[in-house]
Amino acid sequence: MDDPKTILKEIAPCLAAWNVEPKSIELASHSENIVYKVVGKDDRQYALRVHRPGYHTMAELESEQMWTHALNQFGLRTPEAYLTDKGNYYLSQQCGGMERQLGLISWLEGKPLAAYLSSEDRFSTNELELIKAAGAVCAQFHNQASSWQPPSSFTRHHLNVKGFFGKHPFWGRFWEAGSLTPPQQRALKRKKTLISQKLVGYGEDPSTYTMIHADLHKYNLLVFNDELLVIDFDDAGFGWHQYDLAVALYSFIERADFDNIQNALIEGYRSKRDLSDENLSWLSLFIQVRTLALIGWASARPELNHKEYIASLIDRACSTIST
Repeated sequence: MDDPKTILKEIAPCLAAWNVEPKSIELASHSENIVYKVVGKDDRQYALRVHRPGYHTMAELESEQMWTHALNQFGLRTPEAYLTDKGNYYLSQQCGGMERQLGLISWLEGKPLAAYLSSEDRFSTNELELIKAAGAVCAQFHNQASSWQPPSSFTRHHLNVKGFFGKHPFWGRFWEAGSLTPPQQRALKRKKTLISQKLVGYGEDPSTYTMIHADLHKYNLLVFNDELLVIDFDDAGFGWHQYDLAVALYSFIERADFDNIQNALIEGYRSKRDLSDENLSWLSLFIQVRTLALIGWASARPELNHKEYIASLIDRACSTIST
């Protein structure tokens, strides 16, 4: 597994490419990517991202910044990328024994939405208001994406039938996870076939299929001055709007007040964008898709040691029936 301290020594000099002279650098997160918080001598704050090798092509990384820039122009608060002295969003650098892509973006202040949500049996009115706000932000993202014409050079992955269930799905072949028993593998293969058929029939209508964030959970939404900000666009790609909603709801599905949470999220969403009852009826299916995607994601990253988590996901996937 990467050692952030070792990698920091290798990449710190690269900040000169953005004309940033650091006063301090500290590790902010270490998951899919490694992110450092950088404070310049002028007290400006940045996030220096060291991207996971092989996850995205350079063109896809550049496209991520095109979309976040467009979202900012639309009036949504997302991190803004900085160009190097060569006019590029990214810098290639050998670190950790392999070539990585480094990017520098603005640091957004705020605490994760998760920090404002209690572990009580039922969320308070104030907590449900935050969930409504998350739904409204999700809708505004879909409003921007539906009205936006990407540049001809824009390229991102598709989280469609092929992207979830094809030969090389974006988050891995969940039906081949090493911890599956033969009955579980058969169950997931049946589920894969059934959901794929349903989604082929549903189609990719542009009213519900555009660029999406694809990872809009309670840790990627920041609360700052009564505003919700969105970070971490690493998984953003073309997909169904209901998948964004499924991700936003996913960490709450075992709560006793899940229906209240879902109703709050949808109320917030509908305050900014139309969502028909027919399209909403697909949400439960996309929650199942999220379970399968997480099995693939976690199984493809054994270094994270998520054995118990994967087992719980498999149990959940095998116990639900697509309808």
